[in-house]
Amino acid sequence: MTDRIKTGVGVMVLKEGKILLGHRTDAAKDTGGIFEPGSWCLPGGKQEYKESIFECAKREVKEETGLIISDMMILGAADDIQPDRHFVTIWVLAQKCSGQAAVMEPEKQDDWQWFSLDSLPENLYSPSEKFISFYISTR
Repeated sequence: MTDRIKTGVGVMVLKEGKILLGHRTDAAKDTGGIFEPGSWCLPGGKQEYKESIFECAKREVKEETGLIISDMMILGAADDIQPDRHFVTIWVLAQKCSGQAAVMEPEKQDDWQWFSLDSLPENLYSPSEKFISFYISTR
């Protein structure tokens, strides 16, 4: 990895009081992000050059889940650092979505499920866990 900081966008999609989480495949390949196969994560990914934060959020959610999101706001940001990589992850809340969540990138996620905030799965992806914890603490 390089010694440059990269930007990621994590998206909390809300629907009927639940959030969407995807299970990262155990056999996932390292694509240069924070690498934690087997964990449950919010949709999101790396921001592209000349792409706004909300454009990135919309693109990543659609690419990963097939959902179309709207009514977005930025809730915060956090450093996500591992020994060989550093991301600043921007937290976006999407309060509306349309469509049905589906596995669109089976090489990355093998399941998408809606979870109540008081009944989250174990083994949350560390950047997602920071975002979810922050959201819960400010509700």
